[in-house]
Amino acid sequence: MTPCTFIFAGPSGSGKGTQVDLLKAYLKHNTPEIPEFSSYTGDGFRALMNGDTLAAHLAKEIQNAGLLQPEFLAIYLWADNFIKNVTGKEHLFIDGSPRKPAEAIVLDSAMEFYKREPVHIIDVVVSDAETRRRLLLRARHDDTNEGIDRRLAWYKTEVVPAIEYLKKQPRYRFHRINGEQAPEQVHRDILKALVL
Repeated sequence: MTPCTFIFAGPSGSGKGTQVDLLKAYLKHNTPEIPEFSSYTGDGFRALMNGDTLAAHLAKEIQNAGLLQPEFLAIYLWADNFIKNVTGKEHLFIDGSPRKPAEAIVLDSAMEFYKREPVHIIDVVVSDAETRRRLLLRARHDDTNEGIDRRLAWYKTEVVPAIEYLKKQPRYRFHRINGEQAPEQVHRDILKALVL
């Protein structure tokens, strides 16, 4: 097996992170000779906001207002991560990007630069009602009805068009997965779609 690239998409609460972990464990067991590298944009933002720079303070203001961070910050965070860590010999997992169409264009150029092909987009599909139910149960500080409405709206207006852009590019393979099942069944469906 050659190193694979996976982009996980889906609204907040869809279980993307769980599925990333399950696929990583599966590949580690079945292809132990291939290392893995994960790029989580959210982790980059959390690390940035722990700092005491102007960028950290402005990013905190944006987060506290429940708004989407600007593209340049997201691109910088994952691009810097790629530059420092991608060797071409690893399975690459991307979670939390792209979040806007402009970011998708830059991410596609990074995939071309690193000669990552094919790139598998795993779209974990969950209804708005199920997303709301899961997020309210999770009960993070921003998991209010208003916060959930805002995240669902930006997912539809920003993330979906970003993924649609990538779907039209020849290097991507798109896999739509029903996320409203037990996590183990979602994982089995992902393995089946990827023919693993």
